[in-house]
Amino acid sequence: MKKENTILIADDSELNRDFLVELLKEQYDILEASDGKQAIELLEDKGSIISAVILSITLPAMDGYEVLQIMKQKRYLPSIPVIVTTTDGDEESEIKSLSMGASDFIRKPYNPVIVQKRIENIISLRNSASLVYHLQKDRLTGVYSIEFFNEKVSGVIKSSSEKYAMVYSEIQNFQLLKDLYGESTGDGLLVYMAKVIKYFLNDDEYCGRIGAEHFAIFVKFDKERIEKTINEISTLINDYPVKMNLTLQFGVYVIDNKNLSVQAMYNRAILALEKIKGQYGRHVAYFTNDILEKQIREQEIVNCMEDAIREQQFQVYFQPKYALNSEVVAGAEALVRWNHPEKGFMNPGEFIPLFERNGFITELDKYVWDVTCQCIEEWKEQGYPVVPISVNVSRTDIYDPDFIDIIMGILDKHHLVPQDIHLEITETAYTDNPKQIVEVVKKLKTMGFIIEMDDFGSGYSSLNMLSELPIDILKLDMGFVQGDLNNTNSNNILSFIISLAKWMGYNVVAEGIETPEQIQMLRNMDCNFVQGYYYAKPMPRREFEIHMLKNHVIGNASGDDEEIIDGQFEKSNGVMLIADDLLLNRRILESTFEKYFEIVTVDNGVEAMNYIKDNYEKVEVIMLDLVMPVMDGFTFMKQFRREKKYDNIPIIVTSQGGEKSVAKSFALGATDFIEKPYNDNIIIHRVQNVVAAFRKSHPKK
Repeated sequence: MKKENTILIADDSELNRDFLVELLKEQYDILEASDGKQAIELLEDKGSIISAVILSITLPAMDGYEVLQIMKQKRYLPSIPVIVTTTDGDEESEIKSLSMGASDFIRKPYNPVIVQKRIENIISLRNSASLVYHLQKDRLTGVYSIEFFNEKVSGVIKSSSEKYAMVYSEIQNFQLLKDLYGESTGDGLLVYMAKVIKYFLNDDEYCGRIGAEHFAIFVKFDKERIEKTINEISTLINDYPVKMNLTLQFGVYVIDNKNLSVQAMYNRAILALEKIKGQYGRHVAYFTNDILEKQIREQEIVNCMEDAIREQQFQVYFQPKYALNSEVVAGAEALVRWNHPEKGFMNPGEFIPLFERNGFITELDKYVWDVTCQCIEEWKEQGYPVVPISVNVSRTDIYDPDFIDIIMGILDKHHLVPQDIHLEITETAYTDNPKQIVEVVKKLKTMGFIIEMDDFGSGYSSLNMLSELPIDILKLDMGFVQGDLNNTNSNNILSFIISLAKWMGYNVVAEGIETPEQIQMLRNMDCNFVQGYYYAKPMPRREFEIHMLKNHVIGNASGDDEEIIDGQFEKSNGVMLIADDLLLNRRILESTFEKYFEIVTVDNGVEAMNYIKDNYEKVEVIMLDLVMPVMDGFTFMKQFRREKKYDNIPIIVTSQGGEKSVAKSFALGATDFIEKPYNDNIIIHRVQNVVAAFRKSHPKK
């Protein structure tokens, strides 16, 4: 007979699946998957009838995290609750799963009573009206999800004659904050910022989270009010308890074309913000037609970039590097120039950042590597003095799993070895994904490549980066001392970095050298190599060949990385009654939940029962310890469940684990069982599930 609900069990262990099937088959129809790929196929085929998924993280073909990610991207799959199965004590997997969209978890080895209760609770929640709330809201911050934000804004624009604006926000150096203080602090800041933004919104004004640390804010247009609000938000965000100045920047698009999609509207706000990104003291920028014209120019570049590769419009220039003491050429850097047949030479600052954003930089890099290696091959054949040539490797290249095979293929094609070229990697590539870049660079080093860290000092530099990355050469950006050679602080920093690099065994190249005063200063600091317009500008191949022949050349310039669900449900007017004889446990629970409930604490079952008798209509949930003096938790539950009027109050047992304790608690009417010690992220999520389910199935009268 067909059951009311269908459960999908995804686990590579046949033993685990058999256990769960045997346990649940009387209540539910069961579907089974032995790997992640099969689970996704079943979800796509039968998602409309699946009420819940029991998902193992350790699946072959596609692991549980990948399944959660794909479910998140599909329009209809996020509505299906997922209960993740983890091994006992694996809190890291549990927290990661919850942050990726899982609704709950069950620990192995399975406790049959807990399995059945968790599924019952989660299906009750799915079938309740509260699920709509979860689909509308961003899981972390509680503001609208991107899909629902677009829907709400679109509705207002179509029906209202008022003028509105779209505001886009960004937290500068957000990645640095997470590196310094951890992911939970970063998440906590986003939750706090969402609450601050919502405080300033009126009716028909909305906030949505547009990925990572970005928010889109739809407000009625009043320039004075918008700028005042931005200043107040920025001030309040800096009250967040971290020892770091938090800088916010905002892009504003005053909506003058209601036919645009909502996404196009906040894309225009993003373009406005790009104008001031990283500029000190500038916090807000407005979208103008100039920005639109720039976007049109960029589209023109995109339209002809592939033809430019095929027609060899890109030309490789070479800028020499010099040994500072002897002032002879010790190497060169390959740089790309675009000679367009109609536009002439185009500024690299216009097309390189665009290619980095749209991913075409990988094709351009491969072209430059190939041309450079062809030049080196021909120089060797002609008997020219050859120095190592540095080529740029973008962060996109590093993320390409075929990167090493590609560059080795180009070297083989031109009969070269890794020592013939140096690979320049920017420091920003390290900040994006430290683990991956370290792994890739280590492989390159074992193959014989010389690695240069480019633009050190131009952005987010860290000593941790120097200690982890196995580089050979550090390239210093001289921009922060140009024009102010008497700045003692800047010079001391420069001297310290050069000394530190040499102590760690790195050679140092100072780039951007323009004056004899800089040369003398760097000599005094014992810098190894220099590069810049003082000696030579970037030059085309033939000019560089003549330059090498006229100058003495030496050989090798290398020498000898808050709460998951805060905002998921609004503050309740109800009471959370905490019954625990230990003050520390009461304090922990009180601090965790005081923003959601009015908190009442007692230290034994008798006091809890007395409070319930007089105030049961106010109580929304009870957090109950089992081991207490005067009246323990078991005795409390026996008396509590005798009164029908208490049926709409869930009890969550918070105590030490143990199969007998768990089974007895559920037999006496407990709604859930949470083992001590607590994890804040998990316990908040568990209480959310229980309360949401009870609000639907046991409405207050």
